[in-house]
Amino acid sequence: MSSPTNDQVLDALRQVQDPDLHKDIVTLGFVTRCEVENGHADVVINLTTPACPVKDQLKKEAEDVIKAVPGIVGVQVEMTAVVKGQDGPPRELGKNIQHIVAVSSGKGGVGKSTVSVNIACALAKTGAKVGLLDCDIYGPDIPMMMGLGGQPEQITVDGKPRLVPKEAHGVKTMSVGYLLREDQPAVWRGPMVHKLIEQFLTDVEWGDLDYLLVDMPPGTGDAQLSLAQLVPLTGTILVTTPQAVSTFDVNKAVAMFKQVNVEILGIVENMAGQQIEGMVEGGMDGQPVRLMVGDHEEVLSLDSEGRFRTVIDVFGKGGAERLASMHGFPVLGQIPLNPVVRLGGDGGEPIAVAAPDSGIGRSFADVAGRVAQRIAVRSFATLPVLD
Repeated sequence: MSSPTNDQVLDALRQVQDPDLHKDIVTLGFVTRCEVENGHADVVINLTTPACPVKDQLKKEAEDVIKAVPGIVGVQVEMTAVVKGQDGPPRELGKNIQHIVAVSSGKGGVGKSTVSVNIACALAKTGAKVGLLDCDIYGPDIPMMMGLGGQPEQITVDGKPRLVPKEAHGVKTMSVGYLLREDQPAVWRGPMVHKLIEQFLTDVEWGDLDYLLVDMPPGTGDAQLSLAQLVPLTGTILVTTPQAVSTFDVNKAVAMFKQVNVEILGIVENMAGQQIEGMVEGGMDGQPVRLMVGDHEEVLSLDSEGRFRTVIDVFGKGGAERLASMHGFPVLGQIPLNPVVRLGGDGGEPIAVAAPDSGIGRSFADVAGRVAQRIAVRSFATLPVLD
């Protein structure tokens, strides 16, 4: 039997399709190394984001098709990633940042900062270079949620003063909360907000970043317009709760971002139901349990261990799906109510860091993966691909 060749392995890899870009990984240029020696194949597949949600699937498919090549006795597949930036002219501000993404909401109180922090931490855990800019001038919560405080360090770069971002959990952060006393309010008009956002993009030494998430104030005010005017945004993530008043206000945010030509990457539904679980000592399998939920009674059944569980839709349900269907963007994820999220935020240990393998930790990781996936597809669509 003749020894397998590089070309045979490359041809086999053409069977592996990227499910989002709908082309094979060889045509897409993802295979950056393919060397075969004495029946051992050494392959490197370079993806468009380290947070790719189908990374493990692609690796397994690649290993399987290579092993099927006659004469192959060993396979080594290494997965790497380089985040591609937006197509078009380079930014004047944030030149070393590949993607700037706003996290916004139509109203306050929906957990926008919690979502921002956990997406940023989940992206950083994949190996991505991530920054988090707190543009919620009037309620800067990022320092507390990240367990950070105090004045940022100042350095001189090319003869100009720069602020050094404070870093935690692999995420570089900047916030007006670092610059003001804890009890000092920011009583600022629009031009001052605009100037501060501009300075956060020009006078902060962010370094090279794959993603800069920008936690916006609630609503559709000066900060949103300023950011959209200052830099070309890759897109925005909207955050809502299921209740009607929240989804109603999101419609206004959708209209605003469309007006300034910013793509909506998708929507995250926060506080999407609370799981209730309990146990009846000595309870029998199938025994009914009556539970008061608001103004009505819900009848549950015990399992073989005497346990019962249900999800209470505290704020209703289906709000994100209705918005996504109406406006044509995806639901990136639904995050249930859970006290551990609040504890993590108050204590500076986001749940994506403190308990990444918990159900809610995996929910945030899934959202982060879908965000990265949406950005990668959008970026790759602007690049020429050889058929």
